[in-house]
Amino acid sequence: MRRTRSVSTNKALALSLRRAAMDLLARREHSRAELLDKLQRRFPDADALLAEVLEQLTADGLQNDERFCEAYVRYRRSRGAGPLLIRQELRQKGVAASTVQVALDPSAPEWLDTLHTLLLKKSGGSLPPASERAARQKLYRAMLAKGYPADMISRAFGAAS
Repeated sequence: MRRTRSVSTNKALALSLRRAAMDLLARREHSRAELLDKLQRRFPDADALLAEVLEQLTADGLQNDERFCEAYVRYRRSRGAGPLLIRQELRQKGVAASTVQVALDPSAPEWLDTLHTLLLKKSGGSLPPASERAARQKLYRAMLAKGYPADMISRAFGAAS
């Protein structure tokens, strides 16, 4: 009798875990590590079942780190974040470096386009001339803080001149 009660309790807990994970995934994509962290906080006594539930979600195609990376990169790039900053954020979210490398190609031409658009926006529509060194340096530092590599910023300034 005791054994059947614990089996049914485990099934109910696994179902609750799956529903909670699916609720989170319905709102937005999550990395596996994010899901694990959120579910551990919500169900602290369910460590034994978490791995199994996450594996099943991955097998069912409901959770996918590659898809999460692509969505995250697209979102953050639309907000003006550069590849270096996005890479750091993805690593903090527990995504494997190899997965990040596939989703985040800093040599892609759209990064330079995004940077150029951001530079124009920050400078009021046109970049300051080379003679206004202080204004250019301010923009340069702002783009570094946004996560763009120095060589890309220099190319964007050179292309605009």
